[in-house]
Amino acid sequence: MVTGIARLLDLIWVNGTRVRRALRGMASVRRFAARGDNFTFDPDGIYTYETIEVGRNVDLGHRPVIMAARSRIRIGDNVMFGPEVTVRGGNHRIDRVGVPMIAVEKCPTDGALDRGVAIGDDVWVGTRAVILHGVTIGRGAVIGAGAVVTRPVPPYAVAAGNPARVIRLRWPVETIISHEQQLYPPERRLTPAELAMLSDLPGFEARPDSSVAAVR
Repeated sequence: MVTGIARLLDLIWVNGTRVRRALRGMASVRRFAARGDNFTFDPDGIYTYETIEVGRNVDLGHRPVIMAARSRIRIGDNVMFGPEVTVRGGNHRIDRVGVPMIAVEKCPTDGALDRGVAIGDDVWVGTRAVILHGVTIGRGAVIGAGAVVTRPVPPYAVAAGNPARVIRLRWPVETIISHEQQLYPPERRLTPAELAMLSDLPGFEARPDSSVAAVR
């Protein structure tokens, strides 16, 4: 009998949680600065909604922290996050003598401290990765679990570690060209100059069957 009561209470709790999350999601989704179709987000995550722009077919994962007080966080189409990803636009001044850092007020000229974050299309960000202000993540990139991204990540690169560094490309450049031709119109594909830059990265002869299990 005790087991039956426990199961009933658990069912009531689970269903109540689902209803609460659904209602909270419906109430807050319109607060995002922009959003595309088929957008999924966890209503229990932490967001500065008005500074976040999200594209189409995006899943922000379980309980992310996505915050930027003044700058913008822009997320492209077909992006997926693992659980508990942090994206942080903006920064704090640490150069003021005789003033606690928490008491330092920003000035309109402090734009360099309030840089945003741009995440391109078709990006996968692994569990508990941290992406800091001023970072641009190129189209098709993969960010490993637990990575701390402090500098730009090129298109189709796999980056991991703290601080994150490029480990390799997802495919050889010739395969990237084929992939782009199948997904994007000519005016949106990487330029010859951008492709040439990829050829200089580590692992541009990446094995097509390389495992990406570590990015989960």
